Amino acid sequence: MTAPILPAAVGLAEARFAQELLEWLNRRFAPAGIELHTPLFAGGLINSIRILELIAWVERAIGREIPDAQIRMDNFGTPARIAQLFGGEAPGARR
Repeated sequence: MTAPILPAAVGLAEARFAQELLEWLNRRFAPAGIELHTPLFAGGLINSIRILELIAWVERAIGREIPDAQIRMDNFGTPARIAQLFGGEAPGARR
């Protein structure tokens, strides 16, 4: 039996968002190398160009633009943090 991707306290939309985010990150940047708590910047997986792709993906997934004030390195540090901040807004449709 596999462990849940996020703690049981999170909603279904957030868990689905996290799963889709991990799938996209691994397809795009590091096949099977990125997990929920993988540091994206510290590990060198995300750079100044890739962050733009990541922000665009999140915006498509949640259906709105992310305000400049929320575009901070600490908000995009790990897939878990991204899902925590934006996953509850995702309609649950695969992007």
